[in-house]
Amino acid sequence: MFVVSSVRRFRLTDFNYPCYKKKKYFFSDKKLKSYFAFLLKFTISQNIILNMKINCIIFLLLLSCSLYAQRDANPGAKQFYNKIFDYNYVEKKPVFAAGEDSLRRFYLSRFTALDSLVARTVSKGDTAKYIRVHFEFIIDENGIPYSGEFSYIGSTKYGASKSDKKIKYFNDLKKYFNDAIKEMIKKMPNWRPALQNNVRVKCSVDDYFQIWLGINPEN
Repeated sequence: MFVVSSVRRFRLTDFNYPCYKKKKYFFSDKKLKSYFAFLLKFTISQNIILNMKINCIIFLLLLSCSLYAQRDANPGAKQFYNKIFDYNYVEKKPVFAAGEDSLRRFYLSRFTALDSLVARTVSKGDTAKYIRVHFEFIIDENGIPYSGEFSYIGSTKYGASKSDKKIKYFNDLKKYFNDAIKEMIKKMPNWRPALQNNVRVKCSVDDYFQIWLGINPEN
């Protein structure tokens, strides 16, 4: 038999025995053993859960470290991820979060040389076609666009055409258009950056926007 002595009043609900100050109660070996066995099982289960949580945290930390280590493992890898990737060949392309239609509207609203473009095209009688403004820029690893550069002005009869004809009579306005493109790119919202092997990288983008000069646009 074991003797349990209490210092203050408490209740052992497992045995339904109230214990009072300065009194002694006797419990059988069987009941005490079952009680301590329950405490041992409870403690072991809690330790197992805690160890699982710790192991999950360690795994996530190691995974994060391995991803960042790809860039810093050696000078060659670091140099590889620091280069500017081509839009057509990067593993995961950059994305304009607001969508393609919003991007086109941004181009048209922020290109300050649009009036000059239309005026010269109409004066040359070059209508009933789509006029395209081609340009390029870079999106850095944080999704920030920069380094806008004007390429050329082209024309095509069909809006869905993959190719167009370069218009030569805009050559003297190249610097003017280049300044307008640089200003437009500076005001452009951020993108979701390109990814190569799950590493954020810089990416060059060649793009254009087009306007229809005429009455009924062709598809």
